[in-house]
Amino acid sequence: MKLLEKDTYLKILNNNLALISFVTGLSFLLTSVATAKINTIVLFQPPPEEERPENTEGAASRQNKQCFQDWFVTEQQKHTSDRLKLTAVVPDSNYGLTVSVRPTFWVYLPQTSAKQAILSIQEEGINPHWQQSINLSGKAGIMGIKLSDDAPALEIGKNYRWAVILVCGTRPNPNDPVVAAWIKPVDESQFIDSQLPEKTMLERAAWYAQKGIWYDALDILIAAKKSDNWNNIWVKYLQSGGLDEIANKPIISELKSNKD
Repeated sequence: MKLLEKDTYLKILNNNLALISFVTGLSFLLTSVATAKINTIVLFQPPPEEERPENTEGAASRQNKQCFQDWFVTEQQKHTSDRLKLTAVVPDSNYGLTVSVRPTFWVYLPQTSAKQAILSIQEEGINPHWQQSINLSGKAGIMGIKLSDDAPALEIGKNYRWAVILVCGTRPNPNDPVVAAWIKPVDESQFIDSQLPEKTMLERAAWYAQKGIWYDALDILIAAKKSDNWNNIWVKYLQSGGLDEIANKPIISELKSNKD
């Protein structure tokens, strides 16, 4: 082989080796990124005990948290597939943090004849904060109630007890079923992470969940419903909060407030 031909051959060989090395490295990087996204785990870590109000117990059960007419039908139809009751989508501690001053409150609503529900928010103690009514479609599923834009914002650092009451008749009644839980808005800047804006939606949800910020992690997961392996991630998140019974229930769009 002539010298010129030998040099040309070596150059081609080196270029090919470099190309193979680049493609291999790129393939490994893409595989690692894809695997990282698929393997994202979102698990709730409760906030410190000192963050909680003195009493985080939920509301007392009324009619098994169903309207009487719905409970009666359920008892008559033992074969019904949906025997779950009104449930607040909150961790079993009944308490979580949020970085939003106008958060969305999520509940599991069983199939019901009730046409209306009421969201009631009370500052820790006896101070009422806000109340709004919500129109119901009667469908069963996990549904969100967004705090109205005209409602006063929640104050950072304060604990609030929120409740959802099903209005079983034409007007609210003390025997109407109700669920209640606690929420505390916190300043996001106290949880310093300069890389948070660069994270994927699932990574952000995982970051919030690790900080005890239940409500925002939940919102992000619902918004990221089209992500790969989403159902598995969603189920594990609800299970980490003790919500095994509703983990596979459908998610319905946000409920609409009644402006009338």
